[in-house]
Amino acid sequence: MVAVQSNNVSVVNEALNEIHVEEEDYDRLRESIDLHHNFDQIGLAQKIEKHELLEMRRVAAYIFKKEGKWKHSIVLSKKDKIYKDATETISKSGDRELLRSCLFTSLNRYRRKEGMLCMVPLCLL
Repeated sequence: MVAVQSNNVSVVNEALNEIHVEEEDYDRLRESIDLHHNFDQIGLAQKIEKHELLEMRRVAAYIFKKEGKWKHSIVLSKKDKIYKDATETISKSGDRELLRSCLFTSLNRYRRKEGMLCMVPLCLL
C-alpha cells in the first residue's frame, strides 16, 4: 500500500494514516500528512486530538494549523504546554488579536517563563 501512496489516492492515504495511528507511529503519520494531502485532514485531527500520546496530539495540532484552524491548534498546544508550537502557530496566523489573547492569557494564567514565549511573534507581525 505504501508503494501506491505516491498516487495520492484518498482511500489509500486514509488507510495508511489509520495504520500509523493504530501503531502509534507519529513520525510516519506526520510524514504521510506532509507528502500526501488527499484525505480528510480535519477528520484525522479530530480523531487524534485526544490521543493518549502527546506526540499524536501534537500531530493533531499541526493538522489544524495547516488547515488554518489557528485557535483550535493553539488551544491543543497550550493544553499540552507545548508553548513553542502555540507560538509558531500564532506567528504563522499573522493574527494580532490572537497574539494579544495568547499573551494576556499566558501572563495572567501561567506567570512563568514559557508564557512569555507568546510575545515572540509580536516582533514578527
